[in-house]
Amino acid sequence: MIRYGYPDCASCHTDPSGAGTLTARGRARAELLTLDDEVTTDPEAPEITKPTSRFLWGAFRTPDALRLGGDLRATYTSTSVGDGPTERRGDLPRADLFADVRLDRFRAAASVGYAHDDSEKASLTRASSDNLVSREHWLGVELGPDRGWLLRAGRMMLPFGLRTIENGLWARTSTRTALDQDQEYGVAFYAAKGPVRGEIMAIAGNYEVRPDDYRERGYSAYVEVAPLEGFAIGLSSLFTRARRDIVLRVTDYRQAHGLFVRYSPTMPLVLLAEGDWLYQSLTGSGHRAGYVGFLQADWEAKQGLHFMVTGETKNDGGVGEDASYGAWASAVWFFAPHADLRLDDIFRRLGRSGGVDELSWFATLHLYL
Repeated sequence: MIRYGYPDCASCHTDPSGAGTLTARGRARAELLTLDDEVTTDPEAPEITKPTSRFLWGAFRTPDALRLGGDLRATYTSTSVGDGPTERRGDLPRADLFADVRLDRFRAAASVGYAHDDSEKASLTRASSDNLVSREHWLGVELGPDRGWLLRAGRMMLPFGLRTIENGLWARTSTRTALDQDQEYGVAFYAAKGPVRGEIMAIAGNYEVRPDDYRERGYSAYVEVAPLEGFAIGLSSLFTRARRDIVLRVTDYRQAHGLFVRYSPTMPLVLLAEGDWLYQSLTGSGHRAGYVGFLQADWEAKQGLHFMVTGETKNDGGVGEDASYGAWASAVWFFAPHADLRLDDIFRRLGRSGGVDELSWFATLHLYL
């Protein structure tokens, strides 16, 4: 949205750093993404009031105090690693409903959904598959004379880096800040003034993970400034400790610190970049220092039709680990209000065992209710 002159997230999302239910303004602005030449791209124009900008494509109106939304994503993937067999599968990575209540300065938000697998860290139920999940649930209060600050407590997205929809990007998996199940419980404070915005969160742990030894505690934060139209730059910082790391099974002091940039040099083009330094102190297993980053170019060939290329690299700092490299070629077609079809073709050279190639492609149908 920075290409259209909207550098912030708080006016469109219930999570002020960009996630969860869309506000009424966010639903209206989302129509800028569709193949509709009647939708203006002027940020100073009045908000769009088409029925499709309301919940469930305008099926019914909700009270002003209640915001509802839903996120349905269906994917088909094909992946092969090295000389191994090709794995093909259909999946439903997101089938969530959202609600947000706003009563004067007080806020309450929650999501509930279904996950066939791969969402153990967000699961409310304990089956081996087919679980009920809740990625977010929090209470908050708006502060300040213009209500531009928000204090929240509950399960929330970690404020760190760029919130990209590409959950598989190494910048999201290596920092454990992806949108699918990496939320944590804690207390967060968001503030914005002029071109500067930021959020800091005290992390209390993920209480969907058991036992307590596996829960990470610490902080996560970012600050971003947008000094020029179409340009924003920010810093992120994260530090956590777990008595028993959920992956490595030893006490882990984990850090990630980095820089991110959003830049639209010309109306059709947006550049996104992030680079993070990674560090882990592992009790009895030494230290790991590494890095992760990506650069993405998003070209809007026609309103509603996007072509993207992404380059990424990482080195998690494991013993004998070489740098890994990846390249994405993507296309997204917003064929209707709050509906899109996406294709991703990904090549990765994994820095282990002398270099292993991974080839994959994804087809994703996304509906926002």
